[in-house]
Amino acid sequence: MIEAVIVIGALGIVFGVGLAYASRKLEVPVDPRVEKISELLPGGNCGACGFPACRILAEAMVEDHHLINNCKACDEESWLKICSILGIKFGKKKIALVACSYDSVDKFEYEGVKTCATAALIMGGFRACEYACLGFGDCVHACTFDAIERRGYKYFVDTRKCIGCGACMEACPRDLMRYIDADAKVLVRCNSLDKGKIVAKICEEGCIACKQCEKVCEREAIKVENNLAVIDYDLCNGCGLCIEACKRGTIVPIFPSKKAVVSNSEATRTEKKSD
Repeated sequence: MIEAVIVIGALGIVFGVGLAYASRKLEVPVDPRVEKISELLPGGNCGACGFPACRILAEAMVEDHHLINNCKACDEESWLKICSILGIKFGKKKIALVACSYDSVDKFEYEGVKTCATAALIMGGFRACEYACLGFGDCVHACTFDAIERRGYKYFVDTRKCIGCGACMEACPRDLMRYIDADAKVLVRCNSLDKGKIVAKICEEGCIACKQCEKVCEREAIKVENNLAVIDYDLCNGCGLCIEACKRGTIVPIFPSKKAVVSNSEATRTEKKSD
């Protein structure tokens, strides 16, 4: 009996040592960043990110940094810490702004699913301008920082809240979000590449490629390319001459408050009508 106990005990020790050795030799190394990122994620394992668990998303983030925008429940502070852990460097802060005035007329009445992605599939969208905002707010739903707000039929970005994560850019089927430096002063609120005559017929505030903005810019920071005014923000000093030269109100100043942007847009329209 004693001998059996000794044999079993010895075998237990041998197997234990063997298992310990095997676990060390066969252990799959875990990137320490995974644990840190997992602690910063919400931990709800909701699956909205496309992965069954937050930890699995964390592992995927380490392999593919573009996945940092997948978690829609992650707050700004945690998101920035995750960027830091992954070594994602930020130069100038970037923000996204909506490059459309939403003043295009409709070519038919749309009664389908109220999402931009779906509406864009029906005959190229219901807007007469094929570049125009469809207005169902896919960008709003994609933004986890509540930086985009709808006012009437237009969408405005609060530059104080936007951190430039790019989620709205991915959500917009019309590629209307302009990714620019946060300290930029002006924005061309148009995305149309149509000729000026066409734009003038279907949109009140769209760029008609008149080149008046280009003519007044002393720094040559704004050029009309493919029928659309384009700003070189490395050259632009925000003097505002292009805003004054644009009689259609297409070029607007960028303010740190969405209310200021809206009031400026309405003021521009009022002035234009009085002219």
